Formats: sequence, structure tokens, C-alpha cells
Amino acid sequence: MKMKSVKAFALITALMVTVVFAGCKSSANTALGIKLDSTAKVETIEHKGTAFGVKDIPVWLSEFVQRNGTRSVEALPDYRGKYVIIGQASGAGLQQVETWAKNFDAQQQIGATIETRVASVFKAHENLLPTNTDAKRRYDNAINTLVSAAYTGARQEADWWVHQKVTERGKAPETRYTSYVLYTIDRPILDQQIKNQINKIRDGESPELNAAFDAVTAQLLEKGLEWE
Repeated sequence: MKMKSVKAFALITALMVTVVFAGCKSSANTALGIKLDSTAKVETIEHKGTAFGVKDIPVWLSEFVQRNGTRSVEALPDYRGKYVIIGQASGAGLQQVETWAKNFDAQQQIGATIETRVASVFKAHENLLPTNTDAKRRYDNAINTLVSAAYTGARQEADWWVHQKVTERGKAPETRYTSYVLYTIDRPILDQQIKNQINKIRDGESPELNAAFDAVTAQLLEKGLEWE
């Protein structure tokens, strides 16, 4: 999913100075840069909107960076009823990160997220399985089936980049570009596709196995996928 030449940075080092922290309001007098663990300062040099006179970053990106996750983005009016997928990568040059954004594989990210989410859900319902090796094998294979399935409906909604200077105590200042890309997929669309995949795995001759799959399906559709 990521270019070899693009090095991923921890999210906390990608925080931008235009973001509001700890419920405090930002102002024109706010000093550029923030302290990270009292050893580093991040200053925004420019971003995608700078050349067009745009001062603020998009709301979705502010929410994502400030709150460290996509759940807060999904709560925004524009994204309610949707799953939000946000990829990010940093590199030394703008062309690097823009190329990465253009090649971002949303499908791969959906598969990785489903794997993370359903693995724990399947594990939680193993007690419903019949006590035989074949049932356990089919149950384990279900996760691989869900992850490898092709899911449709994801579409790119937005992208943004930011150019920053990072100064850490005892080190030479470092500049970097970070690119963000936002995809969405309607919840009913993805939920139904997951449900359809689980239905394909169901074993009509094993009520216990069916009960386990039904429990997994119900929990996934009730709580939704967690994208963090």
C-alpha cells in the first residue's frame, strides 16, 4: 500500500499547528509550533491551501489529527452513515507523498481493517462451535474469506498535504511533507457485503456453526466496524 520510498511517521508527529487542542480556541496570535513530549516542535510551513489563500485545514483533517482517529470524522454531518478510511504517509518531497496518495489502496485497507475487527469477534464466539476439528477449521477460514473478498463502494472524498518543520532538542531541524487521503463507503453497502460473505460460509448441516456465524454477523452489524 505504501511506496518503499515513503516513510510512515507516527501520527503524533504529524499534528498541525492549526488544530485546536484540549478544548482551547485558536487565535491569530497563537504561536506556530507545538511541543511534543517537551522535546520537539512542529511548525507548518505551508499546506495544500496556502497558495489559494486558504488559511485553515479541512474540518475532517482537523478532527482526524486532533482526536487521533476516524470515529470523530464519521460523526461529522458530511460523513454520518458512512465508514471513513484515512491513509497517511510522510516523505521528504511533495511529489513523493502526492504519488502515494494517488496510489492509495482503499480496498487493501478495508481488508486489513476487517481482519482486525472480525478476528476478535470470531474469537469471542468460539464457545458456540461444535467440538470438532472441521468446525474450528471452517470458522478460522471464515476470517481469511472475509479479508480476501473484494468489497465495492469505496470512493475518494478528499485529500490534503502539509509541509512541516520538526525541531527536536539535540537534533538538526527536519522538514517533511505529509499527505492524507480520505475515502468513504456507505455503511449499509459494506455491512451487507460482509453479511453476504458470512452467509456463503454458513454450514446448513451444523446448527451450532450456524449459530456462531449468526452471532458474529449480528455483532458486526450492530456495532459496526472500528476503523482505528
